[in-house]
Amino acid sequence: RSPSYAERVRSLALDRAEEEHDGPYHFLARFCAASAVALEHIQEVLTPEQLDQAVDLVARARQVYVVAQRRSFPVAAYLAYALPHSGKPTHLLDGMGGMLDEQVRSIQAGDALIAISFSPYARETASIVERAAERKASVIVISDSMVSPISRLADVFFEIKDAEVQGFRSLTASLCLAQTLAVGLAMRLPGGK
Repeated sequence: RSPSYAERVRSLALDRAEEEHDGPYHFLARFCAASAVALEHIQEVLTPEQLDQAVDLVARARQVYVVAQRRSFPVAAYLAYALPHSGKPTHLLDGMGGMLDEQVRSIQAGDALIAISFSPYARETASIVERAAERKASVIVISDSMVSPISRLADVFFEIKDAEVQGFRSLTASLCLAQTLAVGLAMRLPGGK
């Protein structure tokens, strides 16, 4: 049996604990090693069916909305940048100027919402997921737990365990998934290569 994700991370932490080094290069090595484990993990747990279903929902959507707060925001920003390159109208729900409620009001049936949130989960993201589901939009969730407050309403749920080193979490696996969704959409839409 291959070791679980948690076992591999624990082993990595013990290996690195023996090296009592400080400095940026030490942390670079630790982040690289932990990120490699996280990338292996997503290949083991995500299925082709999940990816196909998510790409199909985004491809069929009239408009795509993307939301994330705090640490997960860079993943949403990347998707908001990458998806329009395939010709898909995409809106980043960033709440600039306190306008989050106004931005969410435009979500309709036939749209898709991609929501990203990790512990501690952002209340704003959970609220937007609920509102999008009420409006009959498709919901794709990227989170770190099946019991996160945004997973229960997902049409497609991706459980991502990003690398963590001494309480600092990377977004390596989450961004890898975001890139996969963007490239998958480009390949799926007419004229995609």
